[in-house]
Amino acid sequence: MSTLDTHTLPWQQVYARLTEIIQPRPIALVSTQDAEGRLNLAPFSFFNLISCNPPLIAFAPQISGRTGKKKDTLRNIEQHPEFVVATVTEAIAERVNQASAPYDYGVSEFEKTGLTPVPAQKIRGFCVAESPVNLECSLLEIRSYGEGGGAGHLVVARVELLHIDEQLQDEAGCILPERLQAVGRMGGEDWCTTRDRFAYPRPDRR
Repeated sequence: MSTLDTHTLPWQQVYARLTEIIQPRPIALVSTQDAEGRLNLAPFSFFNLISCNPPLIAFAPQISGRTGKKKDTLRNIEQHPEFVVATVTEAIAERVNQASAPYDYGVSEFEKTGLTPVPAQKIRGFCVAESPVNLECSLLEIRSYGEGGGAGHLVVARVELLHIDEQLQDEAGCILPERLQAVGRMGGEDWCTTRDRFAYPRPDRR
Protein backbone atom coordinates (compact mmCIF):
# COMPACT_ATOMS: atom_id res chain seq x y z
CA MET A 1 0.00 0.00 0.00
CA SER A 2 1.42 3.37 -1.06
CA THR A 3 0.69 6.16 1.44
CA LEU A 4 1.01 9.80 0.41
CA ASP A 5 0.94 12.77 2.77
CA THR A 6 -0.87 15.66 1.08
CA HIS A 7 0.74 18.12 3.49
CA THR A 8 4.23 17.44 2.19
CA LEU A 9 3.67 16.68 -1.51
CA PRO A 10 3.69 19.41 -4.20
CA TRP A 11 0.08 20.26 -5.07
CA GLN A 12 0.69 19.24 -8.69
CA GLN A 13 1.41 15.68 -7.55
CA VAL A 14 -1.67 15.68 -5.33
CA TYR A 15 -3.71 16.89 -8.33
CA ALA A 16 -2.34 14.09 -10.51
CA ARG A 17 -3.09 11.34 -8.02
CA LEU A 18 -6.56 12.60 -7.08
CA THR A 19 -7.69 13.02 -10.69
CA GLU A 20 -6.45 9.50 -11.39
CA ILE A 21 -8.48 8.22 -8.43
CA ILE A 22 -11.68 10.26 -8.79
CA GLN A 23 -12.85 9.07 -12.18
CA PRO A 24 -14.69 9.11 -14.45
CA ARG A 25 -15.61 12.76 -13.99
CA PRO A 26 -18.42 14.48 -15.93
CA ILE A 27 -17.49 17.60 -17.86
CA ALA A 28 -19.30 20.93 -17.62
CA LEU A 29 -18.88 23.03 -20.73
CA VAL A 30 -19.48 26.46 -19.23
CA SER A 31 -20.55 29.42 -21.37
CA THR A 32 -20.05 32.83 -19.74
CA GLN A 33 -19.69 36.47 -20.69
CA ASP A 34 -17.83 39.37 -19.15
CA ALA A 35 -19.21 42.80 -18.27
CA GLU A 36 -18.68 43.94 -21.86
CA GLY A 37 -20.61 40.98 -23.28
CA ARG A 38 -17.58 39.12 -24.66
CA LEU A 39 -18.17 35.36 -24.72
CA ASN A 40 -16.11 32.63 -23.13
CA LEU A 41 -16.43 28.84 -23.30
CA ALA A 42 -14.45 26.42 -21.13
CA PRO A 43 -14.66 22.81 -19.89
CA PHE A 44 -14.43 21.80 -16.22
CA SER A 45 -14.28 18.23 -14.93
CA PHE A 46 -14.62 19.21 -11.26
CA PHE A 47 -18.40 19.22 -11.72
CA ASN A 48 -21.53 17.62 -10.28
CA LEU A 49 -25.20 17.78 -9.28
CA ILE A 50 -25.61 18.70 -5.60
CA SER A 51 -29.37 19.18 -5.05
CA CYS A 52 -32.65 18.55 -6.87
CA ASN A 53 -34.97 20.61 -4.65
CA PRO A 54 -33.88 23.27 -5.39
CA PRO A 55 -32.03 22.12 -8.54
CA LEU A 56 -28.39 23.03 -7.89
CA ILE A 57 -25.18 22.16 -9.68
CA ALA A 58 -21.60 23.03 -8.82
CA PHE A 59 -18.26 23.17 -10.55
CA ALA A 60 -14.85 24.22 -9.30
CA PRO A 61 -12.53 26.33 -11.46
CA GLN A 62 -9.03 26.21 -10.01
CA ILE A 63 -6.52 29.00 -9.82
CA SER A 64 -4.24 28.49 -12.82
CA GLY A 65 -1.03 26.71 -11.92
CA ARG A 66 0.59 28.31 -14.96
CA THR A 67 -0.27 31.95 -14.24
CA GLY A 68 -1.47 31.94 -10.62
CA LYS A 69 -4.59 33.82 -11.75
CA LYS A 70 -8.31 33.09 -11.75
CA LYS A 71 -9.71 31.30 -14.80
CA ASP A 72 -11.59 33.52 -17.25
CA THR A 73 -14.82 31.67 -16.46
CA LEU A 74 -14.62 32.57 -12.79
CA ARG A 75 -13.78 36.19 -13.54
CA ASN A 76 -16.77 36.40 -15.86
CA ILE A 77 -19.20 34.86 -13.36
CA GLU A 78 -18.04 37.34 -10.73
CA GLN A 79 -18.96 40.11 -13.19
CA HIS A 80 -22.10 38.55 -14.67
CA PRO A 81 -23.74 35.88 -12.46
CA GLU A 82 -25.61 33.98 -15.17
CA PHE A 83 -24.21 31.24 -17.36
CA VAL A 84 -25.00 28.05 -19.29
CA VAL A 85 -23.63 24.55 -18.73
CA ALA A 86 -23.68 22.30 -21.80
CA THR A 87 -23.15 18.55 -21.89
CA VAL A 88 -20.00 17.34 -23.62
CA THR A 89 -20.64 14.52 -26.08
CA GLU A 90 -18.46 12.36 -28.29
CA ALA A 91 -19.41 14.47 -31.30
CA ILE A 92 -17.98 17.70 -29.88
CA ALA A 93 -15.25 16.36 -27.56
CA GLU A 94 -12.33 17.41 -29.77
CA ARG A 95 -13.63 20.98 -30.07
CA VAL A 96 -14.30 21.12 -26.34
CA ASN A 97 -10.70 20.12 -25.70
CA GLN A 98 -9.60 22.98 -27.95
CA ALA A 99 -11.64 25.36 -25.78
CA SER A 100 -9.29 24.59 -22.87
CA ALA A 101 -6.35 26.26 -24.64
CA PRO A 102 -4.88 29.27 -22.75
CA TYR A 103 -6.34 32.04 -24.90
CA ASP A 104 -6.01 35.65 -23.79
CA TYR A 105 -8.82 37.08 -21.70
CA GLY A 106 -11.61 38.35 -23.92
CA VAL A 107 -10.94 35.89 -26.76
CA SER A 108 -14.06 33.88 -27.64
CA GLU A 109 -13.61 30.12 -27.57
CA PHE A 110 -16.82 29.89 -29.57
CA GLU A 111 -14.95 31.46 -32.46
CA LYS A 112 -11.78 29.40 -31.90
CA THR A 113 -13.61 26.06 -31.78
CA GLY A 114 -16.36 26.66 -34.31
CA LEU A 115 -19.06 25.94 -31.72
CA THR A 116 -22.17 28.06 -32.09
CA PRO A 117 -23.61 30.40 -29.42
CA VAL A 118 -27.41 30.51 -29.23
CA PRO A 119 -29.16 33.06 -26.98
CA ALA A 120 -30.56 31.57 -23.78
CA GLN A 121 -34.26 32.02 -23.01
CA LYS A 122 -34.47 32.81 -19.30
CA ILE A 123 -31.05 34.23 -18.48
CA ARG A 124 -28.70 36.61 -20.25
CA GLY A 125 -26.28 34.09 -21.69
CA PHE A 126 -25.65 31.67 -24.54
CA CYS A 127 -26.25 27.97 -25.07
CA VAL A 128 -24.05 25.73 -27.23
CA ALA A 129 -25.99 24.76 -30.35
CA GLU A 130 -23.98 21.59 -30.97
CA SER A 131 -24.67 20.18 -27.50
CA PRO A 132 -27.95 18.26 -27.09
CA VAL A 133 -28.32 19.41 -23.47
CA ASN A 134 -27.95 22.96 -22.11
CA LEU A 135 -28.69 24.13 -18.56
CA GLU A 136 -29.41 27.81 -18.00
CA CYS A 137 -28.04 28.75 -14.58
CA SER A 138 -27.99 31.64 -12.15
CA LEU A 139 -25.25 32.00 -9.55
CA LEU A 140 -26.11 31.14 -5.94
CA GLU A 141 -22.69 31.50 -4.34
CA ILE A 142 -18.93 31.24 -4.81
CA ARG A 143 -16.72 29.77 -2.11
CA SER A 144 -12.94 30.18 -2.26
CA TYR A 145 -10.43 27.66 -0.93
CA GLY A 146 -6.93 29.08 -1.07
CA GLU A 147 -5.14 31.65 -3.19
CA GLY A 148 -2.25 29.86 -4.88
CA GLY A 149 -2.07 27.76 -8.03
CA GLY A 150 -4.39 24.76 -7.84
CA ALA A 151 -6.69 26.33 -5.24
CA GLY A 152 -10.36 25.79 -5.92
CA HIS A 153 -13.36 28.09 -6.14
CA LEU A 154 -16.68 26.28 -5.74
CA VAL A 155 -19.33 27.84 -7.96
CA VAL A 156 -22.86 26.83 -6.94
CA ALA A 157 -25.74 27.71 -9.26
CA ARG A 158 -29.46 27.14 -9.62
CA VAL A 159 -30.63 25.47 -12.79
CA GLU A 160 -33.33 27.76 -14.15
CA LEU A 161 -34.12 26.02 -17.43
CA LEU A 162 -33.19 22.72 -19.10
CA HIS A 163 -32.93 22.33 -22.87
CA ILE A 164 -32.96 18.68 -24.00
CA ASP A 165 -32.92 17.42 -27.56
CA GLU A 166 -36.08 15.31 -27.81
CA GLN A 167 -34.24 12.74 -29.90
CA LEU A 168 -32.39 11.72 -26.73
CA GLN A 169 -35.57 10.79 -24.90
CA ASP A 170 -37.78 7.73 -24.77
CA GLU A 171 -41.59 7.86 -24.57
CA ALA A 172 -41.45 8.48 -20.80
CA GLY A 173 -39.09 11.43 -21.25
CA CYS A 174 -36.03 9.60 -19.90
CA ILE A 175 -32.71 10.45 -21.53
CA LEU A 176 -31.14 7.37 -23.12
CA PRO A 177 -27.36 7.30 -22.52
CA GLU A 178 -26.69 5.52 -25.81
CA ARG A 179 -28.21 8.51 -27.59
CA LEU A 180 -26.63 11.18 -25.41
CA GLN A 181 -23.12 9.72 -25.81
CA ALA A 182 -21.65 11.84 -23.02
CA VAL A 183 -17.91 11.75 -22.34
CA GLY A 184 -15.91 12.22 -19.17
CA ARG A 185 -12.40 12.81 -17.91
CA MET A 186 -10.01 10.28 -16.44
CA GLY A 187 -6.48 10.95 -15.17
CA GLY A 188 -3.83 12.79 -17.17
CA GLU A 189 -4.99 13.46 -20.73
CA ASP A 190 -7.37 10.50 -20.92
CA TRP A 191 -11.08 10.86 -21.64
CA CYS A 192 -13.76 8.17 -21.57
CA THR A 193 -17.13 7.30 -23.09
CA THR A 194 -20.26 5.90 -21.44
CA ARG A 195 -20.80 3.09 -23.88
CA ASP A 196 -19.90 0.21 -21.53
CA ARG A 197 -22.40 0.11 -18.67
CA PHE A 198 -23.90 -2.34 -16.21
CA ALA A 199 -26.89 -2.12 -13.87
CA TYR A 200 -27.46 -3.15 -10.27
CA PRO A 201 -30.99 -2.86 -8.86
CA ARG A 202 -30.91 -1.01 -5.54
CA PRO A 203 -31.48 -3.46 -2.65
CA ASP A 204 -34.63 -1.65 -1.54
CA ARG A 205 -36.14 -2.00 -5.02
CA ARG A 206 -35.67 -5.72 -5.51
